[in-house]
Amino acid sequence: MPVDSHTVKRTFRWDCVRGGLSGVVETGYGGFALIVAIGVFQAPDTVKGIIAAAGPLGLLLNPISLSIFSRTNCTASQLSAWIAYLAGGALLMASFAESLLGFLVPACFAFALSAQSMPLLVQIWTYNYPSNKRGAYLSISMMANVAAAFAFSVAGGWILDANINSYRWVFVGISLAYLLSGVAVSRIPSNPVQKGVAQNPLRNLGYAVEDKKFGVLLVSWMFLGFGNLMVLPIRVEYLLQPEYGILASKLTVMMVTIGIPAAFRFLTSRIWGYLFDNLDFMLLRIVLNAMIMLSIVLFLTTANMWIIYSSAAVLGTAMAGANISWSLWVTKFAKPERASSYMSVHAFTTGFRGILAPFLGFYLISGLGATKTAIVGASLVLVSIVMVSAMYVTLRRTGRPVQA
Repeated sequence: MPVDSHTVKRTFRWDCVRGGLSGVVETGYGGFALIVAIGVFQAPDTVKGIIAAAGPLGLLLNPISLSIFSRTNCTASQLSAWIAYLAGGALLMASFAESLLGFLVPACFAFALSAQSMPLLVQIWTYNYPSNKRGAYLSISMMANVAAAFAFSVAGGWILDANINSYRWVFVGISLAYLLSGVAVSRIPSNPVQKGVAQNPLRNLGYAVEDKKFGVLLVSWMFLGFGNLMVLPIRVEYLLQPEYGILASKLTVMMVTIGIPAAFRFLTSRIWGYLFDNLDFMLLRIVLNAMIMLSIVLFLTTANMWIIYSSAAVLGTAMAGANISWSLWVTKFAKPERASSYMSVHAFTTGFRGILAPFLGFYLISGLGATKTAIVGASLVLVSIVMVSAMYVTLRRTGRPVQA
């Protein structure tokens, strides 16, 4: 069914606003929370892992929250808005905490809660954008996202380098972005979550077995996710701790972990959006996984900052396509009425690996060192490439459709 042009325009306009504000939000769980935990509260490794795992824990709860949402008469936009309001309020509490526990609990609650909006956004994109242009529209929203993330990471890094205790005002800014993103998403037209396909969390998980292509891709994402997510949070550790011989400034950490990747995500998002709409998803996934594997090897095997900057650029380029494909790939394999359910399953498996991977990364880097940790991470990503390649070749040889 063709999508009404007014709906497309209104969705696109407000989703770009939401995307920009979400870029500010992402700097909180993407870097600033760990910097504050390490620099202000001298957090132990376990706490660092908890902070890194908060968002994935939220994703793990997606099938349950989607089931709860489907029992209300609220639209997907209204639900997303309230999630943002509550998360923003929680992070505001964390901003003025006087202890590690006072910071940790509300901040992690905010990060976990905000993850519940992902299936809701997928439903909005599925019904409000034409199927052959979803990547193109979302890529522009993500450009707004990365531009805001870049600007705020630079400003926040500069503030923390000047006075680490000014972190409170950095987090006030992030909480304000949460609240305003709720206002933006509330303006997007949408329908309530469909009851028939979302009420039973276990039924949703069953799609991974029922749909073989969906199931195999979920397993491949699992290997990719473990390989990538286990090294993402330890990049901060690798740059800050003296035993690795870098001792980067707070601004350098934010530039390497958020700023440079954000710049390259911005520059390449439109290209990846076009490729998502026009290229077989499995081919796209193989290319992206290979780039992520290269970035892991480059980053954690050297103290040369120019190589580390190059790794950040490769990662940013790959993540531009990876974020679009992560957000939309279920729309290429699910019927429209099942898209939010498929996404809740995908988010569940993302949450599972996201919780375990940071702890595994901190454990490996303390026991094996950075180089061997990089080899483990890159090897897991290589397994995902082999799986997707094998399934793609098999489907092509047998004449079966690669995607819906």
